[in-house]
Amino acid sequence: MKINTHNTLNRRLAQRFNRSGMTLIEISLVIALLLGLIAVVFLGLGSYRQGADKAKCKMQLAAVQKAVRSGANMQNLNIGGALAEADVFGAGLLLENVPVCPSGGAYTWTGTVPTVGTPYGNCDFAGVGPTSTHVLAASDTTDW
Repeated sequence: MKINTHNTLNRRLAQRFNRSGMTLIEISLVIALLLGLIAVVFLGLGSYRQGADKAKCKMQLAAVQKAVRSGANMQNLNIGGALAEADVFGAGLLLENVPVCPSGGAYTWTGTVPTVGTPYGNCDFAGVGPTSTHVLAASDTTDW
């Protein structure tokens, strides 16, 4: 009888310790890792958004520059000649709509046909970090 009781006790202990499943520590660790990965993704999305806004802003300024250059060529305007904002933006003009900075910066236009390497317009958005500014540098406009 003692042997039987001993075997039954061993079976119960084996069932208790061989159960499948996860402990509270394992579940907590998995949740912490998932939260960490989600945080990294959200931080990366913010940085991606800033970069995309900066690229869109510079592309809009480049499109304005191309329109101004082609309009100045078609109208036979000299460099430094007057080319007001009212002559550039509007229905039937060089560009239909005035571009808007995606980050909320304000565009300023020179009002003259610019020299090569000088932009017709610029954005004043200065952002949080040094890479988030939309202000055009000379390296951005060397071939404009």
